[in-house]
Amino acid sequence: MNRRRSGPRRLWLGAGLYAASLLYLLMQGGKTSLMLFAMLNGLAVYLLLGRWSGVSRVQAERTLEGEYAAHPRLVAGARLNVKLKIQVPGFWPLPYLVVRERIARESGSEVREYELSCVPDYRRRGVVEYVTAPLRRGTYRFLPTVVSTRDVFGLFEHRGSWDSPMTIKVLPRTIDLREWSPVRMARVGVYQRTTSALWARETTQIDGVREYIHGDRLSRIHWNATARTGEWKSKEFERESLPRLVVLLDRQSSAYRTAEGFELAVSAAASVLELGLKRGMPVGFVSIGRSGPVLFGGQRTPVSREDLLNHLIDVEADGREPLAALATAAAERYEPGVFCVIVSPSASPEAIGPLDALAARRMIPCHIHIRETQPRGEEAMALAAWERAFEARGWPFFSIARLEDLTRMPGVESA
Repeated sequence: MNRRRSGPRRLWLGAGLYAASLLYLLMQGGKTSLMLFAMLNGLAVYLLLGRWSGVSRVQAERTLEGEYAAHPRLVAGARLNVKLKIQVPGFWPLPYLVVRERIARESGSEVREYELSCVPDYRRRGVVEYVTAPLRRGTYRFLPTVVSTRDVFGLFEHRGSWDSPMTIKVLPRTIDLREWSPVRMARVGVYQRTTSALWARETTQIDGVREYIHGDRLSRIHWNATARTGEWKSKEFERESLPRLVVLLDRQSSAYRTAEGFELAVSAAASVLELGLKRGMPVGFVSIGRSGPVLFGGQRTPVSREDLLNHLIDVEADGREPLAALATAAAERYEPGVFCVIVSPSASPEAIGPLDALAARRMIPCHIHIRETQPRGEEAMALAAWERAFEARGWPFFSIARLEDLTRMPGVESA
C-alpha cells in the first residue's frame, strides 16, 4: 500500500519541479535557468527511458548444486544449494539487481524468503548463489522469483518476475535398523504360523513361466510355451501380500506438545517401516488426520515404499481421533496375526480395551512412546500404569526422547 501511494507522490513532485524550472526559465532567463532546465529535461528523459529497462521481461535459470542436483529429495535438516543465472534484455544501464527468492512449504503457511543482489555484466547477465536454511520435512515449491532495480538516483524502482515451477521433497529423518527381534519373529517366528499360509497364497495374475515340476496340475501347464520350446512349461503366479508389520501413527493434535515431538514420531514410524521393507516384509500403515483415516496395505493389496514416503513427507498432526480409534481401524482393516507398532505420545487407559481386542485377534501390539518432556506427577503415574499394563500382557513397550534411542530398544541391531 505504501508503495502504491509513493508512486503518485513522486509523479506530482517531479511535475512540480519541472513546472517550477520552466517558470524560472521563462521569468528569470539567463544561463543558470537554461542549464537547470536542460539538466532537468535530461533527467526526465533518463527516468522515462527506464520504463523500457527490460527488467519486466527478465529471464532466469535455476539449478540445484551439489549431491541433490539430479534427485531433489533431501532428508530433514539438510540444506539446499541454489544457483540462479539471470538475463535482462534491453540496453538501459543497470547499476545492480536485487533478487528475491521465496520457497513455500505446501503443508502449512511457512514461506522462506532469500534476498540477494548482483551487478550484471556488460551483456546484462548476473549470477547469484545461496544456501537455504535447514529444511523441515515436507514438500516445498519455489514461488515466482522477483527481480528489481532502481535508477542511479534511487528514485524509481523497476520490477519484474520469472516463474519456473520446481518441487523439492524433504524426507523424514530415519535411523538405520538392521534387525529388531519382534520384527524377526513376525517374519519367521511365532507370528508367522498364523500368517504364512495367507501371505503365500497365489493370485490368478500370471507372473511368468517356469520349468515344469512333477505334480503340477494340468491347469498350470503353459501350453503355448510348451509347444514353442518342446519342453514342459508351467505358469508362475503372483503371490498375495498380506501385511505382517503394521505401523500406527498417532496424529491427534492435542497429544503433541511441540512440533518436534511429532517430527520424532514420524521419523520413528518411517524407520520401522524402512526396516520391514528392507527385509522384504509386506507392511501396512494407519493414521487418522483431519481428512479421515489413511490406510495402506491390507485386503491383499501390496503397498509400495514410494506411496508410504509420499504420505509421510506431508503428514501433519491435524487429527482429533484418540489412540483407541487407531487400534479399532487396524482391527477392522488387517488380517489376524500381524505385529502392530504404535507410535504415539499417548498413554490413555481408554485405549487398553481396543488394544485387548487387537490381541484377541492375534494382532500383537507394541508401543514406541514419544517422550517430549520428562513426565512428572500424575503424568508420570499414568505412564507407569500404562507401562505395567503392557508388561502384564507381554506386549513390548519402549519410550524414546530422540530418534537415536531406537537403537537402544531391546532386540535392536543398528548399523
